[in-house]
Amino acid sequence: MTISSIRVRALVVCLGLLCVVGCSEQAPESAGGPVAMRRLTETQYRQTVADIFGADIQIFGRFEPDYRREGLLSVGSAWSSITASGFEQYAAMARGIARQIMDAEHRSQFLSCTPVADSAVDEACTANFVRNIGRKLFRRPLLDSEWQSRVEIASQAAASSGSFYKGLEYAVASLMTSPEFLFRIESAAVNPDSTGQLVLDAYSKAARLSYLLWNTTPDESLLKAAESGELDTRRGLAKQVDRLLNSPRLDAGVRAFFADMLRFDELDEVSKDTTIYPAFNARLAEDAEEQTLRSIVDYLISKDGDYRGLFVMRNLPMTRRLGVIYGVPVTVADGWENYEYSPQDARAGLLSQVSFLAQHAHPGGSSPTLRGKFIREVFMCQTVPPPPADVDFTMDASFDVLKTSRQRLERHRSEPACSGCHTLMDPIGLTLEQFDGVGAYRTRENGEIIDVSGSLDGVDFEGATGLGRALYENSAVPACLIDTLYSYAAGRGPVSAEREFVSYLESNFATSEYKFRTLLRLLVTSHAFYAIDNSVGVEK
Repeated sequence: MTISSIRVRALVVCLGLLCVVGCSEQAPESAGGPVAMRRLTETQYRQTVADIFGADIQIFGRFEPDYRREGLLSVGSAWSSITASGFEQYAAMARGIARQIMDAEHRSQFLSCTPVADSAVDEACTANFVRNIGRKLFRRPLLDSEWQSRVEIASQAAASSGSFYKGLEYAVASLMTSPEFLFRIESAAVNPDSTGQLVLDAYSKAARLSYLLWNTTPDESLLKAAESGELDTRRGLAKQVDRLLNSPRLDAGVRAFFADMLRFDELDEVSKDTTIYPAFNARLAEDAEEQTLRSIVDYLISKDGDYRGLFVMRNLPMTRRLGVIYGVPVTVADGWENYEYSPQDARAGLLSQVSFLAQHAHPGGSSPTLRGKFIREVFMCQTVPPPPADVDFTMDASFDVLKTSRQRLERHRSEPACSGCHTLMDPIGLTLEQFDGVGAYRTRENGEIIDVSGSLDGVDFEGATGLGRALYENSAVPACLIDTLYSYAAGRGPVSAEREFVSYLESNFATSEYKFRTLLRLLVTSHAFYAIDNSVGVEK
């Protein structure tokens, strides 16, 4: 979609140069990159509605599919438009939400005035309501034209229906189908400290912070900080950032980031041959996703662990359903309990969890190639080219006698057209062959002992634990996380002018012993993160 199609007013920045406690150098200046206007994702829409209107408000309808670009839904949201049928769905959802908040049970929560009569037009009370609720939905105060047009809509509906509250329903539905609500449209102001530079205004800054750290709309405290000018000062920004980072709601933001990075929206579509894998079903897949997100949040946020430790950690939450796949006892019939693998066990880290192993496998078996490709692309930010258009995927008779994946892939890599890409993927993925298509442990494949030796960028190792350690020690892994986080936060990848700032983040991430919360603070309190230069394009 084009920015002009939604009346974007501009995007950019204004933050002082801030440094987190213990950082060794001041963040470099940056000319910034282009604006990215983003449609709310389904999870952001749902959480925004819950935070503004209450968790008991139900949403009925089908969302426009979120679009993944450069590996992230967050980046795809900057390229997403709304189709005609999609707008009809959003309109239906808005009307349903409006009916609920204006029913007898809920309306008093949102009205600070009493209408002259339930059956009459009351423009003063309507205007009060529209400005208040519109400020929350648009994440900024409404312009005069914006609230006045909704008051007119509400008045006409109230007059024709004979119901003041029916009129407010129409006003709310109009607000919720506006691009100003459905899209995160950021606005620019002139930077008083730098001639000619545009800066992100305080309300846009509040929205960017809130959706990154909490995955939802700014709360009242953040909106007031924007209104008072607090967010436009270094001290005020730091105060709000620390409040957001120290809130339990940070967990939701961290979960949203890693769910996007790990492509868990695709886990819902994973299917398995029930004859081969009878224990795998939709509920198990949900548990597997939850297990990974719980373990990430516990390790990175609760324990403030080293990001690289996600690849070697041995502690993870477990349900009874998951216990069947992992082959471990779980005492509770429902709910979660903690389990810790011994140092001698074959499992350790994210790459031995069911969410990864089952998602990146075939319906009837494992896939070293899919697993290796995902590791290269997602954890190391490396590009694996697609197969040549003329590659022959058929197997001749020589494949029939090959019993293991390693033997078959070694035969495959002997083909010149296949060797380049498969050399990148297979030596990594084959080290995980002790886990079948749903992640259950095994030692043999078709009667043959499984060889789990592998190599990553010249480092040889054995099995999942060895692969985890190799990734822990590979400098590309934390650097990739920073690129991914930047792309997720900005709605686009870093451009050339921002590479010095990215290098600064990498250096200070290492100094902090790879603490994720520290990285978040470093990012959102640095001027360079918010700087925008619309004269440059997005790098591919």
